[in-house]
Formats: sequence, C-alpha cells, structure tokens
Amino acid sequence: MSTIAAESQRTSSKDQVMGKDRDSPFFQGYLRSDGRVGVRNYLLILSTISLTNRWAELAAAGQENVVVITGDFLRGLRGEDAAGQEDVLAKLIDHPNVGATLILCFDRVSGKNWQDRQAGHKRPARILVLMDQAGMSGAVKKAQTTVSELDTLCRQATRSPQRLSSLTVALECGGSDATSAICANPAIGRFVERLVRAGGTAIISETAEFIGAEDVVRARAVSPMVANKALAFITAADQRTEEDGDRYRGVNPTRENIEAGLTTLIEKSMGAICKIGELAIDGCLEFAEQPSKTGLYFMDTPFFSPVSLTGMTAAGAQITLFALGVFNPSGNPLTPAIKMCGNGKTLSHWADSIDVSLDGLVDGAITLADAQEKVAKSVAEIASGKQSRAEFWGEGQIIIPKTTALI
Repeated sequence: MSTIAAESQRTSSKDQVMGKDRDSPFFQGYLRSDGRVGVRNYLLILSTISLTNRWAELAAAGQENVVVITGDFLRGLRGEDAAGQEDVLAKLIDHPNVGATLILCFDRVSGKNWQDRQAGHKRPARILVLMDQAGMSGAVKKAQTTVSELDTLCRQATRSPQRLSSLTVALECGGSDATSAICANPAIGRFVERLVRAGGTAIISETAEFIGAEDVVRARAVSPMVANKALAFITAADQRTEEDGDRYRGVNPTRENIEAGLTTLIEKSMGAICKIGELAIDGCLEFAEQPSKTGLYFMDTPFFSPVSLTGMTAAGAQITLFALGVFNPSGNPLTPAIKMCGNGKTLSHWADSIDVSLDGLVDGAITLADAQEKVAKSVAEIASGKQSRAEFWGEGQIIIPKTTALI
C-alpha cells in the first residue's frame, strides 16, 4: 500500500472513531452545575497571599484529597499585575477539577473582597481570615475543622460517563530533543485532531516556541484577524529576546535542548508545533483567558513550563498532554499531566515518571495511528481517576508572571 493510501485509510478510520466519540462516553468525570466536567474532585486550600502560606500547609496536614496552592502571591502589585493575580486565583477556585475550596486571607479587607467575589459561586467554599483567629494554634484548628466540613460536602460529588467533547487539554513540551518532533509531539497532534473534531478544546502556549514557525501559524489561522493577533504575540516575544542582547531565533535558550541535539530555536519550534496536528488555529488568548467556544487556541505565555501551565489551567484545561525528549519535572497541582516520551534513554532513566512510552515510533515498531491510540487510552484512564506519574510525585507549581516592579 502506498504511503498516501495508508494515510487516507488512517484518516477514514479516525473519522469513524471521532463519530463514535461524539455519541459514546469517553471517560468518567464530575459534571459541575455550570456544565463543565472535572476529571478530579479536589478539595482546594488556597493561600491568597504569601503571608498565609504556612497556615495553608498546616491546615492540610494529614488530610486526603486535598490540594494546597501557595505561591509568591504578593501585596503591592499594581495595574494589570494586581488584577491578573486576583483573576488567576479566582479561576483556580472555579476550576472544574475543584469540588470545594478553603480560601485563606490575611486581613479583613481582603477577606471581605473575596467574600463579595465568591457570592455567586455554586460549589462549596469557605473564607477564613488569619487576623480574625486567636493565635496560630487556634487558626490551624479552625482551618482543619473547616477542611473536614468541606471534605464531607466535596465527597458528595460522584463520577458519571462523559464524552470526549467535554475535555479541554493543555499542550506542553519540555526537554525537547530530536525525538520530540517524530514521537511525542506528533502523537499528541493526532489525538488533538481527534479531540477537537469531536467537539473538544485544546490550548497551546509558550509564545517564544513559535518563533521561526510564523509561516505555519499564518497558514493555519482561521482568519486574518487570528493570524495577525498570533503573529503580534510572536513578534513581541522575539523583540523581548533582544533586550538582553541575544536574540533566540538563531540559538536555543535552554541547555538541556542543546545537550539533547537541537541547534536552533526554529528547529525546536517546528517540532513543538506538531502538537496541533493538521488543525486550524481558531483563536488567540491572553494569559489565563478562557476560550469562548470549543476549538484549538494559541495562548500568549512565557516559555517557562510552570508559568504556561498556570495560564492554561486557569483557562479551564482539565488535563495536560506533556511531550518529553529529555526529562522535565514540571506539572500543575490542579491539572494531571500525562507525560509521554520517545527517547529510549529517557524512558529507561525516568520510567517511574513517564506515563506513555512512544519509542516504538523511532524504529517503526508502531505507527502514528498506534501512538494516538496509546495517548487516547492514557487520557481516558487518567481522566477517569487513574493517578498520573506527575500526580504521584506531587509535581507542579502556580506561577503568575509579573510585568511591573513592586513599589
């Protein structure tokens, strides 16, 4: 059979599968009151400012099914940074993978602000203010009691059959090498084609990794308006690299990529864009902006993976498809990361940290169609509750980019 004929046969088979995906349950998830679906039912303890980080950690001690989010959430932010920090935290509280939330504030004013903001929130949430407590021991006891109450409410949610179309996936790659462009990235691309054509949503980010792939972005955009916005993001990222006197277009910014055999950022970009398969880009998003409808979206984010994952998670992604060359320990506490790799050496050294092995693509032992099925199987299992390796190791941080110096 010719290559073209074989490709046509795979496409036909894929179309049949996607028709089935539209009508049949794909995984077991938690249907929320707003119509979105969670793949997890976490009890979230959110420290809204660094001053309450330790309180959050103590409140979670000995608790199951609890995710603690702490970070460098700051006072003294101005303008877009202040609004952006609050917006991201509010979107994490409302994330479909969250069943209930304990919101920890430092002072009474911030507590009142969060009370007002959460007035219409449908899922169980409680707000505690550190300055209202009687000492640290009293604060910890109050928080732990509140966690127990929320846990009872959170566990009332149950899984039910859900379609593939209810998923929004974050697309990420890390430690890229020569195998990334022929194994993990195109395998993800094949699955994302299936997902979007079934009515689901995918988000790709890390703007700097589109530098050098402008022609592809221009050709794939659904309209000149989408193309112009995406290209403006890429141009701005390219120009920012000149500020330190070293444009990244002709080099590679990360040492592990260079050691893994990649020579330029353009080479890396052309591999990274394989994660969208043959799909059109339906729209562009600012950092943490939620898509207005289904499809494939490009989000403007920094290229550091914990930051880009924060943006895509805040936008509503319930799960991450993470392509590896050499190993990368990034993740997100609310969004299970499914890590896949085609580098045999990485698979050997990091077998306890990778979910899907795709090294068979290198020697022809499996086809891209086979690889797509392996990805789909892992997505269905992990979306239904199987623990990913990143979850097992507790990988992931929330990092919100800042644009302005503190006062």
